[in-house]
Amino acid sequence: MQDELLIAKTEKKVYEILPHDPETMAATLFVIGMAAYYLWRMFVITPQHEELESFFLFINNGPLYSAMNWPSPNNHIGYSVLSAFLNYFGNNYIGLRGVSFICAISNLILVYRICKKYFTHAMPFGATVLYASMQVVSDYAVQGRGYTLATFCFLLAFYCITEICKLGETKKIHVVTFIICVVYGVYTTPSSIYWAVPVCLTALVFLFINGFRSRQVYDSDSENIYLRKLNSFLASVGVCIFSTLMLYTVIWLMVGARQLIGTEGSQFFGDTDLTVLIRNPVQALGTGIRFMNDQRRMSIGEVDLFRDMFFTWIVDLLNYMLPGLWLILLGFIISGLIIMITECIRHFAYSRTVLNLMAIINIGYVVLILISTHNLPSLRGFGYGSFIMTICICSTVEKVINVGVRSYNKYVGDDRQSETHRENEYVKSTGKWYDGIGVYIPVAVIILLFIVRLFDKTYTSQIATRENDILNAMYIADISHRKNPCVLDIDQDYLLNFAFDIDCPNTNVNGCDVVILDRNLMTPGYNGEYASRFYQSYETIDWEYLDTMHIQYENDSIILYTR
Repeated sequence: MQDELLIAKTEKKVYEILPHDPETMAATLFVIGMAAYYLWRMFVITPQHEELESFFLFINNGPLYSAMNWPSPNNHIGYSVLSAFLNYFGNNYIGLRGVSFICAISNLILVYRICKKYFTHAMPFGATVLYASMQVVSDYAVQGRGYTLATFCFLLAFYCITEICKLGETKKIHVVTFIICVVYGVYTTPSSIYWAVPVCLTALVFLFINGFRSRQVYDSDSENIYLRKLNSFLASVGVCIFSTLMLYTVIWLMVGARQLIGTEGSQFFGDTDLTVLIRNPVQALGTGIRFMNDQRRMSIGEVDLFRDMFFTWIVDLLNYMLPGLWLILLGFIISGLIIMITECIRHFAYSRTVLNLMAIINIGYVVLILISTHNLPSLRGFGYGSFIMTICICSTVEKVINVGVRSYNKYVGDDRQSETHRENEYVKSTGKWYDGIGVYIPVAVIILLFIVRLFDKTYTSQIATRENDILNAMYIADISHRKNPCVLDIDQDYLLNFAFDIDCPNTNVNGCDVVILDRNLMTPGYNGEYASRFYQSYETIDWEYLDTMHIQYENDSIILYTR
């Protein structure tokens, strides 16, 4: 009897946990399906050069080492620290990509939860599907880089903002989570500043305007809940700034110390890190800041080309979201901004105002910063823009649906409230079988778009073509059973270690039974994109020995020699 009661209680709890709303059920099934796809992709996609560098230079050396080293902008510190913990499970793919996998699934859930607050007519589900359709989302969903983690921090920080800006007392958990997300997002990728500042400004503007508008309701400003929240939020922003500076101060100190002890002519040349930090931490700090700033400048494109390349950069960014549809997306951005700005001016009391402000401020802030700094950063750092794009599309579609519903209600009967402008409109029932079906047409189109994207080669294809060719050649050569392989570039070195757990110190072709030759090495004096990765050159390779070997496989990128 007790067992039956326990089973009944368990079944009741499970039933209560499961979603019952049809739209939420559909979203849940979609997220489960995407989780399966991301899991498959996590193990199938060959790691890129940047991923491999992050793994062997940082993740594989533990969380403490990852947190205290920054040799180039390529190191996403916050991501490396978390991945270093996952790496203790012993699987390289989980250690490298596990954090991105978790964040990719969480991002889909957050997109649905955020949009569920502000949109109707199945648009929250449509927004989730649309977001998953984006190329940049698919590419970095399981990449061992910090972009998906930064997007997760952005979405969760904004979700907390929506809770903070609600009428009523703010829960401390939302404030603490907001601070952690902003700090860790910027700690992971410095480019997160492009979303961190707008998210903070969104809450500040919303709380200030609402506080000003509601001053007559309260006896004094101290009783005004919006102004009280504004003061509290300003303190939270201060904590974010201070915490971020402290985290980067640790990096600047360590990087500066290593620069001083490794530079000939320095008074600390040959000393230890601890000696530098004890004797002159200020010099170490200044050296670290200058080094990081110099590295950042090296990664920025030519300033003189900004005017000619700005529009092209925008087109490339939009095509990175939905390839070939940049003009349509640009149209949605313009229409979405017009609708959102209009709603903020005419209907600031709408619940969607927080969402509108975030999109408006974010787009405006990014454009102004890029123009003022003449900087065109890497497109990869704007993966979070897929959510902004989704919001622009959903706002436009929701507006069209609401206008259509009001017109339909006015047509089918004398609706006294048809002239009243409501935030969300619903179809007046007339008993017809087709009542309300039309509002789901946009979601059907989005689902169709996702299906088309899913069968598009660009959506599911390998990202690192060269690295994939090398790894495939290693499998073809059955390299794990070879006695004397060699590696001619750092990617071969990394992949041999990552996929086969083989540490190969041999970089000379003489006497080897497996050689994977990059065709660029057949060019005398090659100084192209991959030159810095090569251990050998055309002039140093023993071509006579290679002629004695058998060409087992070749393509446009590499040649596999075996004995």
